Amino acid sequence: MRKIVATVVAGTLVLGSAATTQAAVTETVEFTAKVVRKDRNKSFGGLTIRTLFNITDPSAARPPVLTNTTLRFPKGAVVNARYFKRCDPRRLEARGVKGCPSASIIGRGKAQGNARPIVTDLIDAKITMFNGPPRGGNPTIVIYAVPDISSPLVITGELKRERSSNYGYVLSVDIPPIPTLPGQPNASVSFFDATTLDKTVRRRGRTIHYIEGPIICNGTFFLLDGSFSYEGGLTNTVYERFTLRGGPRCP
Repeated sequence: MRKIVATVVAGTLVLGSAATTQAAVTETVEFTAKVVRKDRNKSFGGLTIRTLFNITDPSAARPPVLTNTTLRFPKGAVVNARYFKRCDPRRLEARGVKGCPSASIIGRGKAQGNARPIVTDLIDAKITMFNGPPRGGNPTIVIYAVPDISSPLVITGELKRERSSNYGYVLSVDIPPIPTLPGQPNASVSFFDATTLDKTVRRRGRTIHYIEGPIICNGTFFLLDGSFSYEGGLTNTVYERFTLRGGPRCP
């Protein structure tokens, strides 16, 4: 995993180099796709994807407030969201996890927020991801975050299919304000770690996975890029390896 410093286009290795600039905001980012075990010897099969990042600012009590994350994924994989149950964000806000079909859950994970100096310790949050209603024909991912000491948050990201560019999908997630106390700054996202589930349905005698892609050699990697934007106009552009695990071993 490597460190990426705000406003710098760093290298392309997840494990590797560190860069420093005048900005103190630093991130570590990791993306991993894992082949579903029973599909490892097929040419095309199910995948799960893990996204993990940390955000720190050694010069301050907490990092700046994250407002948007945009990730551009390589071509090859397909998101079959249209075949799966959907979660209405309004029902999620009103009733919590019970407001949506369990079959619409597509991932789980955890996160942390930083509200220092109001709260000394980092605030843990439980993450549940849902298949949301399409937006302009594009799939959406609804993130339901339940912090230990605050009200739940509902965050919706749009997954746009790119047909005329070098990317397969572009995921854009706007992060809403995370309030603390009246008159005090909003909390900052400092850590996120979530993995999609291998959800499947049967259609016309075929098993369809929520995410499918070509099954290639274990350890193969692709390049992806994205950006992290913060209050005040700061944007960090990142280039990373997207590594495939669980595929067949190749000579």
